[in-house]
Amino acid sequence: MIGQSQTVRAGAGVAEPAPVARGLRHLIDGRLETGTGRFVIVSPWTRQVVAETPVAGADEAERAIAAARRAFDEGPWPRMLPAERAAVLHRYADLLAEHRDELVRIAIDQAGALLPLAEGWQTGAPLVAAHGYADAAASFAETESTDISGPPMSGQTGVRRVRVVQRVPAGVVTAITPFNYPFRVNVQKVFPALAVGCTVILKPHPTTSWDAALMARLAVQAGLPEGVLNILLGAGPETGEALVGDPRVDMVSFTGSTATGRRIMELAARTVKKCVLELGGKSANIVFADADLDAFFATDPANLKHAGQGCGQLTRLLVERPIYEKVTARLAERMATLRPGEPLDSGTELSPVANAAQFDRVLDYIRVGREEGATLAAGGAVADPTGFFIEATLFTDVNNRMRIAQEEIFGPVLVAIPFDDETDAVRITEDSIYGINAAVWSQDLEKAWRVAGAIRTGNVGVNCLANVTAGPHGGFKQTGVGREWGRWSLDEYIELRAFETTG
Repeated sequence: MIGQSQTVRAGAGVAEPAPVARGLRHLIDGRLETGTGRFVIVSPWTRQVVAETPVAGADEAERAIAAARRAFDEGPWPRMLPAERAAVLHRYADLLAEHRDELVRIAIDQAGALLPLAEGWQTGAPLVAAHGYADAAASFAETESTDISGPPMSGQTGVRRVRVVQRVPAGVVTAITPFNYPFRVNVQKVFPALAVGCTVILKPHPTTSWDAALMARLAVQAGLPEGVLNILLGAGPETGEALVGDPRVDMVSFTGSTATGRRIMELAARTVKKCVLELGGKSANIVFADADLDAFFATDPANLKHAGQGCGQLTRLLVERPIYEKVTARLAERMATLRPGEPLDSGTELSPVANAAQFDRVLDYIRVGREEGATLAAGGAVADPTGFFIEATLFTDVNNRMRIAQEEIFGPVLVAIPFDDETDAVRITEDSIYGINAAVWSQDLEKAWRVAGAIRTGNVGVNCLANVTAGPHGGFKQTGVGREWGRWSLDEYIELRAFETTG
């Protein structure tokens, strides 16, 4: 059943037997469905099957779209008072919080999260956010009115006019989420959309849809009206394209690769859909020679959080030449000590990448880096064949035009690039199609803020790491379109409508 989870030991090559989670179900039009087909979710720690889901295809997509459209056009959800929607969302958030321990274990078993990350970013933070969006639903201001002075467009004079601006839900939303932070991003898309009155079709990544199955079951218990939230498990790209391209869908919210984001924009353009896209990154961590290196190294700059699988990870380390060798040598020494461990051991520092495809992709990029002539200063090999473990890898002597410096690897790989001065640091940072995050380290605050202001990126930390999920979270260039987290998420799921009258 959904609550069953695999207890694993990684690194030692041992897996304790536990039942595979079966009976996971889609949610379509208010009903849980066993569906057809079989997609297996594999533990990154052991390469063993930990859960099975049905596979959503064309039939499920069609019925989910129809249900969401009907619920929006005819159902109560968009027409409820904000306080009424908030009450339902608080019940839903409460139920999710009651299953916190289960969600933590799922984050470990399906996504390869280390225990502290599973308890925090993967589970604890989104549970807090869920209640925050429920609160926002209660205070959602649907209208604002203003008196208008000045000549009317119609030529009438001496007539008082009132203009009312109404904030209305965007409509039916297709939400497509990634494998790295599944529950976190599911909550981040579902709750703000529901808070303002949209209806949602959620397509989680098939390799990490276990938490979404739990969300489906608890949505029914929370009393969400039929068709308001639909969740399709095990769905591949064909189903995703149907959910994006269908004219009955008003909006698409996607987090994932830039290549997939381009395809979504192409499909959405055919019916001029609104899109919110949070895509790739190749963010720069800029260290000047006058930086406080103790403060810098205290942030663990080796790109190890969740095995480097995050769009906002600082994956390009830019170091001013006078301290380049010192910084990279210290970093290589640190990275060489990291080994896999047990997932429930809070001391474990090296986690696996999330799935077999990502494992192969990262190893291929390591091969590319070697062929391009970069120096492999640390790592570069499989850390433990029991799971999808790759050694913490550092490339030095990197030129920013190399593929490993330009393309998002999404793994425990850091590239270190020397720079000459402030102008050179900005030039290298900006030589990227991405712009989601950055950090600048210098004890000359005037210089640090000057550099931070010159970078076209959605978040910048000055002598610290930016909390990218404090909101607004998003980026420039091909990192995507729109902003998420906090009140900015609500704004993405509304449209504005203006009325004007005399009075």
